Amino acid sequence: MVITTTAVGFSLSGLGLAFCGFWFFKAFQKIGGLRSGNQIGILLSTFFLGLALQHFILAIGGFAFITNTEALYAVLVIDAIVLAIVTALGIYLFFYILLPNFSSKWAAIVTMFYGLFVTTLIIFTHLRPFLTTSQAIDWNMSRLTSLSLYYLLLLNIGAPFLIFVKNLFYATTRDVKLISIIIASATFAGLINVSIGFLSFLDSSADLRGFIFDRILGIIGILFIIGFFIIPLWYGWVSKKSYGK
Repeated sequence: MVITTTAVGFSLSGLGLAFCGFWFFKAFQKIGGLRSGNQIGILLSTFFLGLALQHFILAIGGFAFITNTEALYAVLVIDAIVLAIVTALGIYLFFYILLPNFSSKWAAIVTMFYGLFVTTLIIFTHLRPFLTTSQAIDWNMSRLTSLSLYYLLLLNIGAPFLIFVKNLFYATTRDVKLISIIIASATFAGLINVSIGFLSFLDSSADLRGFIFDRILGIIGILFIIGFFIIPLWYGWVSKKSYGK
């Protein structure tokens, strides 16, 4: 069995995003859930859990179908559909939180149609992914498909980046500032990473591009794991030890 760096990177990022989504869900429950009248918590939770699912789909493809080009192509199509849905939710959150005077629903609908357009490009170009010498998956996209997917990823990552940058400056508690720093830092790294992965300045070296992309992706996943699993686990253990709770 070939273990690709792409599968490892997406596994780490998927796990970190899942912890982030569960953290927001628990925080939402603490303020009273839907009865609180504030739905942002459940929307953020759904967004990050949806991102986790999207990353896990690619991780499974990278582990299970690396020797089956057709199956890996099908995995990418399924992943693109999930990415379109999650990105539409992210754009809805962006307008709902930062630009409430604009229509969040119409922004989400337009984004969804764009995501489906990107999915259609992936379907009709019928990609032939292959494994590079650095054990990374090169999806072998055309320039149009690569750029179209890049812009979709910019929307997907840019929305939470801007939301939590604003939250960082307006937050009044240390915990909220820390969460905002973690997510803003991770998403900023993600914006840099997709630029490395999908823009043309590393076209001459697919091996180097895959090598860098997968490792930055893994680091982002580790950052989420530390921020939303290890740190809460540590503080919970300290709290129980100190106060017997």
